[in-house]
Amino acid sequence: MGKFSIKWPSLGGLVIILGSEFLLRDVFISENAEDIHIGIALSVEWFILLMLLTFWIPKIEKGGLMSVGLGSFKRRHLWIGIITYIILLICWAINGLALKVVGLEGLRSLQPMIQEHSFPILFGLFLTGTFLEEIFYRGYIIERLTTLTGKNWLAGLVSWITFTFVHIKFFGLGPTLDVGVLSAGLVILYLKERSIWPCIVVHGINDAFAFLIAPLIHIT
Repeated sequence: MGKFSIKWPSLGGLVIILGSEFLLRDVFISENAEDIHIGIALSVEWFILLMLLTFWIPKIEKGGLMSVGLGSFKRRHLWIGIITYIILLICWAINGLALKVVGLEGLRSLQPMIQEHSFPILFGLFLTGTFLEEIFYRGYIIERLTTLTGKNWLAGLVSWITFTFVHIKFFGLGPTLDVGVLSAGLVILYLKERSIWPCIVVHGINDAFAFLIAPLIHIT
């Protein structure tokens, strides 16, 4: 009973995050979602994040921000993130060749769809991917599953699977496989550093290009 009382907040937090992400991204938003629907979903996600950081973690779990990898930012997090992103670019190039062999396209094929949305929505997607997703999918999921199972590899595997396949409804198979490469890199980086800051650097560079720079210069 004692062990359960210690672990149930972690389990509850996981249910809240994974359940809300599924409902918002796979149920509430349609495949041809308009800006208003995406904006509502993003607002709800950020509200859940706010409640997680200001109420659930400190009041229910009796923990701090360090428990989701939000420690102090160190200068090495910046260059580690940049180096990781360069490695991911190489992995994406290899993955792109493999996708072409089987007749699939990668993330770049999504640019026409992304360019249909307004700048405020694209900026919201950038912020959500860079910060919220890293706290949810790397910091919280990995740390809480490690607490519940005692297995880093299992926590990382669940993080990789959930983050990858939450994108499949809108991205399709080819781009989702590209996301899987990003997800694997972020999981490995988090497990190595136990900080979301280098992951934020990687995700931020990627999403800045995808949602801000590429639509501005109309890359297809």
